Formats: sequence, structure tokens, C-alpha cells
Amino acid sequence: MTRYLQIFLIGAAFAALTGGCGGGDDTIDIQIFPAIYDTDPQAPPPEGWQRLTFEGNLRSRPATVLVGTVPLLTGWNILAFHAAEETDGSRAISIRLNAYGQSKMKQYCAEEGRLKQPLAMRVDDRWADVSPLLTNVTDRMTMYGLQPEETDRLQRWIEIR
Repeated sequence: MTRYLQIFLIGAAFAALTGGCGGGDDTIDIQIFPAIYDTDPQAPPPEGWQRLTFEGNLRSRPATVLVGTVPLLTGWNILAFHAAEETDGSRAISIRLNAYGQSKMKQYCAEEGRLKQPLAMRVDDRWADVSPLLTNVTDRMTMYGLQPEETDRLQRWIEIR
């Protein structure tokens, strides 16, 4: 009987630490992609790019862009962030990048033609923002268009990953 109690207690402790089976609320998929403005919407996208019609948000105008299929950054590159509420209720996040993210962005920003080109941010399956890259990225950058619950999930995910 003691053996079964030990197994039960170990299982209960594991479930408590991992959040049980319903841990989906504590995960979030954030990806930041390179993008370029689509100058020929009639032509098929080039290899490695997909067309995106972005509806716009408080800070970004509606646009049709070509988005790379390989992300520059993911949520794993975010060490910490600070969220600020926008007038439309969305959140702007100022993120601090890990060393790998800093290296990727330094390499990306090294090509001068990439400044003023947009970056597209996807949160789970939603395109949250398409904003131009206005300055070289060092260890921090700001992204827009997250919803309050997404910033909460991002904070929990950073704490438990």
C-alpha cells in the first residue's frame, strides 16, 4: 500500500509542477519574420516567401507584404519584456533578446537596405503586427499588436520554460 501512495504522491507532484495535462494555456508561439512590401500582387511570391495581407492595427497601416517562411526570431530569443498598454487596448512590448537573437538581428541589420523594411510578428496563428524596422537592433526591440491575454501567456511561458 505504501508503494502505491508513493507513486500517487510523485505523480501528483509532477502534475502540479508541470501544470497537469492542460498546460496549453501557458504556451505561446511568437515568431518574427523578415518581410518586404509587395510591389506586384499579381505575380506569385518568390521561393521562400508567402503573401500576407495585413489589416493594420493602431501603429501599422494595412499592407500587402511578402513574408519569409523562416523566422528571424522566436519566443525562445526573448529573455524578458515590458508591456505597455496602447490606446486601443493592445500591448506594445519592449523585448530584451538573448545572445543568439542579438547576433541574428545584428547580422540582419548589417544590410542597409533592410532598414525601413517591415518585420512581421505572428502570435500563434494570428499576424499581430507588420511594422518597419527603423533602427539597428542591439539587445532590445519593440513590437506591437499583442492582446492583453497574449502578454500574460508570454510572461507565464518565460517564467516556466
